[in-house]
Order: sequence, then C-alpha cells, then structure tokens
Amino acid sequence: MRIFVASIITLFILTACSSLKLSPAEFAWPIESVIKINDDGLAKEERYSFSFNAKALFMEEMQDSLAYVGKDLRIIRNNEGYYFITSKGFKNVYIFESSESSLSLKEKITINETGLNNPFFNQRNQFIELIDGEYKAYLTKEGLQGGAK
Repeated sequence: MRIFVASIITLFILTACSSLKLSPAEFAWPIESVIKINDDGLAKEERYSFSFNAKALFMEEMQDSLAYVGKDLRIIRNNEGYYFITSKGFKNVYIFESSESSLSLKEKITINETGLNNPFFNQRNQFIELIDGEYKAYLTKEGLQGGAK
C-alpha cells in the first residue's frame, strides 16, 4: 500500500512540475526599431519594453566602448524570437537570442568590410531582409540565406 501511495504522490509531483508550452507563438516585430543609445550606453525600446546595455556591442564592433555616443541601433526580431542588430558604420549584423536577463550572441555576419552606410531591416516571411543602398541580403538565425543580391 505504501508503494502505491508513493507512486501516486510521485506521479502528482511530476505532473505538477511539467512545463506548460503555448505554441505556435509569433515573436516577430512587424518593422524594425531605431533605438537611440543614451549617455549610459543603454538602448531602450519603449514599445516592446525591451532594453540592453550596448557598450559591449560597440566594443566588439569598433574596439571602442565609447563609440556608442550619439549612435542609433537598427533592431528587428524575427518570428522565432531572434534579434538582428546593426548600425551605420558597422561591418556586421549581430544575431542574438534571449538568455537569462541577457542577450547571447548566436551569429555574427560580416556584411561590408568598409561599414554599412544606411542600413535598414524588413520583416519577410522566412527571413529578415537587410538593405543598404543597392545591397540586399536575406538573413536567418543561421546567417545569410541564399547569398546577397
């Protein structure tokens, strides 16, 4: 009888601890956000209640932790929840995933060795479109999709 009671209690505990999964879920932002970085290096998007410290990103990209002063970041989120980030003068697009109280780098994609002039993102069905003048690239969480145009 004790084994039966212990089995029932264990089954109840395991059922209570199982995770709830709501799917499908759509995480995409319909259009990119252009975020001005404040004097403390914080990039904050009020519409989505989203913020992060951008100093490390500028240190990675420009080897200068103060390069963020007066700069904007171009950010868009795809339907899987990955963040695509770049800025004027950046050579790369950075793809981040949400982590515990942080953003973790998933991919760093070199786009232009001399730096982007006026980049912007568009949300497309299966990818994120990056446009910089005549240059056009399609991005997924893994990197460039089908090359650049």
